[in-house]
Amino acid sequence: MNRLRRYDTLLFFLFIMPWIVGFIAFFLIPFGTSFFYAFTDARLPGAVDYRFVGFANFVHMAGDAIFMKSLFNTLYFVAIGVPVVTAGMLLLALLLNLNVKGIAVFRTFYYLPTLVPIVATVIIWRLVFNSEFGILNAGLGLLGIGKTDWLGGEHTIKPVIILLQVWISGSGVLIFLAALKNVPGHLYEAAEIDGAGRLRRFFAITLPMISPSILFVVIIQTMYNFQMFTEALLLSKGGPNYASYTFVYNIYKSSFTDLKFSMAMSQSIFLFAVIALVTFVLMKASNRFVYYEGER
Repeated sequence: MNRLRRYDTLLFFLFIMPWIVGFIAFFLIPFGTSFFYAFTDARLPGAVDYRFVGFANFVHMAGDAIFMKSLFNTLYFVAIGVPVVTAGMLLLALLLNLNVKGIAVFRTFYYLPTLVPIVATVIIWRLVFNSEFGILNAGLGLLGIGKTDWLGGEHTIKPVIILLQVWISGSGVLIFLAALKNVPGHLYEAAEIDGAGRLRRFFAITLPMISPSILFVVIIQTMYNFQMFTEALLLSKGGPNYASYTFVYNIYKSSFTDLKFSMAMSQSIFLFAVIALVTFVLMKASNRFVYYEGER
């Protein structure tokens, strides 16, 4: 018996070893190195002519207006973007869950943008929202509405980026669609017999039953929005007037443009702490609104 147990233990570590090696090599060591450099004045990775400066980098962040602007923009994309994108995913999943002819074709078509590389998607988005020859302004012109500089306006660039996230949210829609398919049909039948309308059934049955999926999507989308970079870089280069300048964009600029590697590492550690804190709060708060079948 002990021999069999040792064999199972050995087999367990044999299978999990690739993950452990990857975790150490691609997370633990880079994180430890970043944490170390965050308290120095190193300008380049691997530099040897550096000094320990304590918390000077973190103090400098608090007084940097550009840093605070990037923090505000990132919090905007989290506080506004995450609920909007999540609601958009859920709405699309509800529509794609309808039992109508040809619905499989619509499901396939909607998922296609997710398969397109983000760079190509942003190029298409720039053509659609171009102020001079964009399709959107052309369509609005037919209705007598004047041109709008969607990508060049401080108040329009953020909604455009959020809309782009909805456009490429096929994976989240699939998660919601799978959750909707797993809701027991007899619950709807019983509620309908009791006279519950569609809205009542949605809030009393659908939302509680898919709440674990909602929590998962919200956490993943929150982490994604905290680390948003590609959309801001390719769509508007952080502009106009830093209106789409995100936290990770600031890290990128500090490291590769300003050659302030230690400052970039300090910002990265700060971002990691914020994401960890927000994720912890979401997980703790989920005890109040997430329903797990069989636990209650």
